[in-house]
Amino acid sequence: MPLNRWFAILLTALACRAEVKFTTFQKRDAWTLETAHLRVTILQSGGHIGEIVLKDAGSINPLWIQSRPTIDPEHYDPATHENFYGGGAGARLLSGLLGHNVCFPFWGNPSASEAKAGMTFHGETGVVRWRMGNASMDSLIVSAELPESQTRFTRTLQIKGQVVAFDETAENTSAWDRPIGWCEHVTLGPPFLERGATVIDASLTRGRSSNGSGSEFAWPEGLAETKIDLRKVRNLERSPGYVNHFLVDTSREYGYFTAFHPQQGLLFGYIFPRADFPWLNVWEANSPEMLTRGMEFSNTPVHGTLKALVKSSALFDTPVYEWLDAKSKLKKRFWAFSARVPADYRGVADVRWSGAKLEIVERETGKPLSILLE
Repeated sequence: MPLNRWFAILLTALACRAEVKFTTFQKRDAWTLETAHLRVTILQSGGHIGEIVLKDAGSINPLWIQSRPTIDPEHYDPATHENFYGGGAGARLLSGLLGHNVCFPFWGNPSASEAKAGMTFHGETGVVRWRMGNASMDSLIVSAELPESQTRFTRTLQIKGQVVAFDETAENTSAWDRPIGWCEHVTLGPPFLERGATVIDASLTRGRSSNGSGSEFAWPEGLAETKIDLRKVRNLERSPGYVNHFLVDTSREYGYFTAFHPQQGLLFGYIFPRADFPWLNVWEANSPEMLTRGMEFSNTPVHGTLKALVKSSALFDTPVYEWLDAKSKLKKRFWAFSARVPADYRGVADVRWSGAKLEIVERETGKPLSILLE
């Protein structure tokens, strides 16, 4: 083999090699999985994905970071912290919430009796301390024991080129079958999320608003105070919050969403099996104090308790929850990806697998952008 060819292979191998580090993020204990291309940081308390950074794109973190300080939720004290983090059943979760958190075994608010017993929003995963399992040169395994629901949640992360692969397992350690909600709560924030700049695309079809009106619309139309275009982050200093629930295109094996910022030259997104996550819940908070956009792929569009889940078994002829049987496991997987794009990029028409790479197809032009998984 020619020397220059051998050297090129060596450089590629070194670039793909991942390193696991014990780090801090926002002054909190974290793990970082890093290669020459990507840096992924996971908070030990709550298991939140704090950052997914494409290093050659200005090290911009697309995920939302609170402007106020956060703490590890196990240190949350209602007497000291409740008012600072908004009060009520969500305060403990909000005390440590960052970026991408997983909601399990339900998505949304606890019931009145659950809140009185100390349960917070979105189940236990976001407020307990996670533990590191095996780590290799290119992967990290972390898990959380959820004592109140008698379940265990395990996540394996692996960086492949400019893609982060997530494999997750939920295990029922009890002798009871149970209904579950499982939502990957991805929240985008500044500086990547910018009014009048960031554009969002997704493989979605029918949708409904959480306002109870029952009105139906088709992506990218959504409902806030009026009907709006959800592709655009509106250039308004303040607007009412909203939550819209969409069915992932049933003709597809994989669903996706992407977001890009033309001036930053950065595209970011997720792709996931539609069978695992048939729903995507879209929300936004917009005020001078906070700008966020939630793009949450999920097994449910029902924001609420387990009681709320089982009231309706289906929407748009699609189940709104799953059963996790006694002493059994459910497994799901998905991928996050980042890429450089030009300032005149028009948006995403499709994201698809093509052998050992992802192909992102540009709107209007049909040009493919390939992301290698190596």
